[in-house]
Amino acid sequence: MVKISGVYSAALTPLKTDLSINQDLYLRHCQYLMNQGHDGLAIFGTTGEANSLSVKEKKENLDFLISNRLDPKVLIPGTGSSSLYDAIDMTKHSVKNDVRAVLLLPPFYYKNVSDEGVVNYFRHIVEEVGDSEFQYLLYNIPQTTSVTINFKIIEQLLKLYPNNIVGIKDSSGDRDNMLRIIKYFDNFAVFCGHDSLALHVCRRGGAGAITAGTNIAGKLLCFIIHNIHKEKEIENFGELQSLMEKIREALTSHEPISVMKAYFSIIDNVPEWNTLMPPLKKIENPENHKTIIGLKELVSKIDDLIPST
Repeated sequence: MVKISGVYSAALTPLKTDLSINQDLYLRHCQYLMNQGHDGLAIFGTTGEANSLSVKEKKENLDFLISNRLDPKVLIPGTGSSSLYDAIDMTKHSVKNDVRAVLLLPPFYYKNVSDEGVVNYFRHIVEEVGDSEFQYLLYNIPQTTSVTINFKIIEQLLKLYPNNIVGIKDSSGDRDNMLRIIKYFDNFAVFCGHDSLALHVCRRGGAGAITAGTNIAGKLLCFIIHNIHKEKEIENFGELQSLMEKIREALTSHEPISVMKAYFSIIDNVPEWNTLMPPLKKIENPENHKTIIGLKELVSKIDDLIPST
């Protein structure tokens, strides 16, 4: 039995025009996501523009969410960084706040690094934090980091820290590799980072999903994954999965963070939603943007397709 499972939204981070975090909008968005049926929130990840934010700002806003009655046990903050000591600092702060787990990105500046170097990075964090029971999810997104968290790295870390290293978020898009990890490592939680592949991975023993598309289609993916064992009883289950795939395709036809922020600026009627940290660039005139229009049409189908309970 895996130690952690479910559907977690890789939450967006709303910003003010001065590029500070819009706390009121952030809290409201997190509450909205939880109301869509998520098991929790993966904050300060790739979708949350985490590596464009300072550790100080992330720590302050983690505190803000919790002080405003967001249960820390639904939160999985991203704490990885190319700065080892920033990663340690953010992880210690997360442990202090009693969060569910953290998501650890490997260092991503230097290329062609050795497996030993990657393992040493994780070792320093786990040992500096010093909590023998706190849980870590590794974060494999090699198209961004140029670092693949391979079988050798996972195996070594599990031998060293069997109570700490409990799973991985795999955003590589490589379904076969995710299935191999599930098969090879017992009780190791594999979270799919790709909205369209989540169903296929969870059918074969995956622990769940941590995806970007759940910001706008969380209700849909949560229903799909939470009802995976009732597939044959739900007449339109295939149609639900098809819609999820179409939404994912629309999101990735453009830079997805800017698409989702532009979408919310229209749906929520809050122009400030359409603010991104450089180097990302906002979509101008989102109300007339083909991708946003198409996405609105797709998302509008979710409520009608999900069977009433």
